Amino acid sequence: MSVKPYCGLLLGLILVFCVLLAGCSSQSSGSTTTIAKITTQPQPKYTAGNIVTNNASSAFWLITAYDSTNDQYTRVLVQKTSAGSWSQVTGQSEIDTRIDVEKLYPVLLTQVSVSSVTYATPTVPTTVQTTLSGSGPIVSAVSPTTGATGTTLSVTITGSNFQNGATVYLIQAGLQPVTASSVSVTSTQITGTFNLASLNAGPANIQVSNPDGRVGSLYSAITIGLAPPTISSISPTSGNLGTSYTLTLTGQTFTDVSAVTLWSSDATSQIQCSSPSSAATTVSCSLAIPSSVETGAYSVEALTSDGTIGWMNSSFTVNNATS
Repeated sequence: MSVKPYCGLLLGLILVFCVLLAGCSSQSSGSTTTIAKITTQPQPKYTAGNIVTNNASSAFWLITAYDSTNDQYTRVLVQKTSAGSWSQVTGQSEIDTRIDVEKLYPVLLTQVSVSSVTYATPTVPTTVQTTLSGSGPIVSAVSPTTGATGTTLSVTITGSNFQNGATVYLIQAGLQPVTASSVSVTSTQITGTFNLASLNAGPANIQVSNPDGRVGSLYSAITIGLAPPTISSISPTSGNLGTSYTLTLTGQTFTDVSAVTLWSSDATSQIQCSSPSSAATTVSCSLAIPSSVETGAYSVEALTSDGTIGWMNSSFTVNNATS
């Protein structure tokens, strides 16, 4: 029996299989799969009626709207009233990017009805477009940065884009803003005076409002504290080494005095007057003069618990025991 016909048939089948395999490989290597890339805009963190703040300032902002087309929030500066409700501070709105607002004010404080938060006067709020680098006023610094309750404080504000006729406010949460008087304005500097009688001890924000409605703020710009003590006289005015006395200071704002110290003229020697007992106009303490301190003139310092200082220069003399 001859096997040549079968060999030819087998060879033909193998050739056909190879051609088919080459075609499939070519088709596979020439084709690609495209996966559609889907991008979504981040969802806003806040909604209308959210009151937001941060942990570093006393500023509270009410979110009144979110514009999904431009990815922007509209917000209004608000304050807590003595009755426990919320009210607008200036009656002006600001529009800022979602990213900026959520970065600067990451804390959601509460949720209210936008329509329930109104301005104290019947003025229609003005919506003002502001940006961090726009042409609105930019408040860079204020000097001084501290003031005493119940006093007036003259300040110098530096920055840019200030307009003639700008109004300057000193703002604390829960209280009505204080408007600066005797205001003088250049494009980079504002001077004015605040009456601090209605404000509490603590931080306060500076806000500059230009006539065109744009505003700029510096948060916790000024720290308000109690007025420092004033020493008008002391008794006795001298003492000997190694001797103890009751020292009495007379003056004003002594209610919160926590320490009384005597300092030598070169500040190298000090004597602590222990157990101070204070009232509004007097302080008494126990003064034990060590035998080892230097003799001569000493200044008297009265320190309050909030860090304010009263000072009377060279008002006490330490003598040798034999003097």
